[in-house]
This record gives sequence, structure tokens and C-alpha cells, in this order.
Amino acid sequence: MKLSDYAKSIGVSYKTAWRMWTRGELNAEQLPTGTVIVKVDKPVSKGVVIYTRVSSSENKSNLETQAQRLETYCLAKGYQIKRIVKEVGSGVNE
Repeated sequence: MKLSDYAKSIGVSYKTAWRMWTRGELNAEQLPTGTVIVKVDKPVSKGVVIYTRVSSSENKSNLETQAQRLETYCLAKGYQIKRIVKEVGSGVNE
């Protein structure tokens, strides 16, 4: 898989993937043309965790709306939802 395609599949920029390759973090090789090919043993999973938060219990109905909107978005993009985290709490007090 080309380095640019690999970067997209794991959700990072091309520059980040390039830095990973130069540090030796990827099982990859560079062709004489300069193209970097990443050897992928298994398909890269697009797993995500959805995090929603509201500042008070008065807005708790918004919490469900947020979670539903994010879940719909993730499913439309083809992401596998690993977990949904919902939180009620103010950042001022913590």
C-alpha cells in the first residue's frame, strides 16, 4: 500500500506517516522511483470512540442528540464504532 494511502487509512497526514517511516516505525520499503510502499499484514481498522459532553444535567437531552449525530456521521464514513462515552460535567468545577 502506498504511504499516502496508508496515512489516509489510519487517519494521519502524509507528513506524519513519512516521519513514522523515517523513524523506522513502519514495515515499508522505498522503490527506486521514490515511492514508499507499506507492507500491511492485516487491513487497517477504522475504529473510533465517540465522546460527547454537556456542562449540566439541564442539557442532558443534548447529550443524546450529540451521540446520535456523531454515530450517524461515523456510520456514513464507514468507521467502526468501538465505544460511546457520554459525560455530564462542568469544566469550571473540575
